Amino acid sequence: MSAMSTVEIERVDAHTAPAEIATRFVDPAIPVIVEGAGRGMPGFGRVDRAYLEAKLGRVEIGWKTSSSHVHPDFRARTIPEMFARGTGTLAELLERITEGPPGERARRIFTGDERFLLRRREGEVTVDPELAPLLDEVTLPSFVPEDRLYTAWGWLSGAGVRTWLHYDNNGCHNANVQLTGEKSCELFAPDDLAAMAPFLLGGGNPATNCSRIDVERVDAAFASFGSARRWRGTLRAGDVLFIPAWWWHTFRHGGALNVNVNFWWKPVRPLPSATAERQAFLDAAARVKPEGAEASALLRRLDEALVAGPRSGA
Repeated sequence: MSAMSTVEIERVDAHTAPAEIATRFVDPAIPVIVEGAGRGMPGFGRVDRAYLEAKLGRVEIGWKTSSSHVHPDFRARTIPEMFARGTGTLAELLERITEGPPGERARRIFTGDERFLLRRREGEVTVDPELAPLLDEVTLPSFVPEDRLYTAWGWLSGAGVRTWLHYDNNGCHNANVQLTGEKSCELFAPDDLAAMAPFLLGGGNPATNCSRIDVERVDAAFASFGSARRWRGTLRAGDVLFIPAWWWHTFRHGGALNVNVNFWWKPVRPLPSATAERQAFLDAAARVKPEGAEASALLRRLDEALVAGPRSGA
């Protein structure tokens, strides 16, 4: 496999004007880390295990579980194992992700698709009343247009967690606020779809926005992955990462306790890309809901062609 080209994600100062961030990064869909943009938020420097237990410890939540440190656990043998869940109080989760052997701490993670913090639908904003104290610890990053806000998620994890390579299929930009802890991230542009080797529609795995590639031990069958350009950066406490819509990403969680709040918003001018076009096909297929082995095989072939992209001479 050829050596992967790596670009360090640009870091800009927290005092950078929102208009400049929009012009240089948001509008052209280029990742950026706004260094220290979260330092002025209420929860910076005080959101730790004790604080969360006092504020939210009794809240009943669900979380993802894994037989390893990767989430979802696509190293598992069966679909139920890949998408296993656990339940309990938030205090119980905090105990499990901050105590015990390191390998055990990384087996659980709370993400917003278990339970959103904020959601806007048709102009109406809904906030989860039990998790509202966590939302109160952050403020909307200055470059995020409030009128286009789609949803806000919370993330809680221990050290060692790896989120599997994927893209967000909601078509939204993402501002990832790191309140506590540290994460290293790798991003890939949405036009590198073929190199990302996603799970195909009708192929048995419903996570069609996830890659078949395990970035920690890349199989020789995915040699084209080495031709993709990797955008790499470190998100430290108080930093905010901008992930443009449709960009592929994977994180390694490094802090003993990692607390993040993500704000998703709809782009003003969505940019076309191979990943966006492929997701439009997946959305259309979901609306039609074709049934039967023949239809499933046809959809798989169409998806495979979209992922592969135009061939030379075609």
